[in-house]
Order: sequence, then C-alpha cells, then structure tokens
Amino acid sequence: MTVDASEMEAAPETASFRHSRRRMWQVVRARYEEAVAGARMLGLEDEEARKVAARSVRGDIRAFMSELLTLAPVPALLEFLTAGRDWGTAGERLFQRSDAVTELIDSAYPRPTWTELGPLSPQVAEDDAQWSAWATSWAAALGATEAAAGKALTPEPATSTISEAKEQTWSLRRWAPWLASAAAMISATTIVVAATRE
Repeated sequence: MTVDASEMEAAPETASFRHSRRRMWQVVRARYEEAVAGARMLGLEDEEARKVAARSVRGDIRAFMSELLTLAPVPALLEFLTAGRDWGTAGERLFQRSDAVTELIDSAYPRPTWTELGPLSPQVAEDDAQWSAWATSWAAALGATEAAAGKALTPEPATSTISEAKEQTWSLRRWAPWLASAAAMISATTIVVAATRE
C-alpha cells in the first residue's frame, strides 16, 4: 500500500470518517440494547438475553468490524486484539468493551493503509462460512504486514501455567466461532494475550 497515514491523519475526511463511524457504532449499540430489553421481556436471563441480542445484529456488527479491521493501522489492531480477545459466543461481550471499539475507530482511516482486503456487507457477514473465510484472509494479510504481526499469528511454545492455558483455551473456543473459527485468529489472540501477561 502506498497511502501515507501521516497525511491522512490531519485530513478533514479522516475526522469526518471517524465521526460517522462513532455514530454508526452508537446506532448498532442502541439496536443491541433494545434487543436485550426485548429478550428480557420474554423472560430470558441476562446472559442469554445478551447472546440473543448480539445474534440479532450479527450481520451489522460483523460488517462494521470488518471495516475497522481493514482500515485501522496494524499497531492499533494488535492493541485491539489484546483488549477484545473474548467477544463471546455471539459477540455479546464486544458491546461491553465499547471503549476498545471506540479506540479502534479513532485510529482508523477512510482508506486502507496496509491491506487491499475490503470489508463485508451485512448480508455477506451474516453467513458464517463467508465470515470465516474473510477472517482467515484478514489474519493472513495481517500476519504478512510486519514482524510483530507475523509473530502474533505464529504459535509459540506456551509459557503460562496449565490453569492459565486452560482459561485462555476456553475463552478462545467461545470467541473463535463468532469471529471466524479460524486457527490463525486463535493463534493471534493467544500469543498477544501471552505477550501481555509477560
């Protein structure tokens, strides 16, 4: 990619883009909260209500995240993977980490700086197979960008205790089906988490 991120940082279109994406995130969050309230009215417990609500906006949130994951710079993506490693089985925990999503929005640019991979439409993102294929391509593209990202996507020997490893594995099993079911994504999150703990 030949786009200069430093030039785009000061561009008016960048501020406008980030503002529109913050508003879009607020709209998706509002729809999610309405769905949570509706699920609770049907008698569902809080955790299940959140899962049902997240599934109701799955296509929109995946499409939104696919845009951010291609338009934010690599360091911001690695930071986000650390903060948002457990998105829940339906993506419900992503809404509890709104600050991490907002930080990603505030680092994104209106044009890609590191990948040619484009975002998905909500209709395409709704399909698990197409979402998984996209996430696998995204992980491969991220891994090819620079040494830090490549290292994050390459499994290394575990340095954590057995209980920590079990906790990470359980968390990743719940997160991976929502994001991609892609081994590369699991490796990225595991290594970033392990590096942070060290």
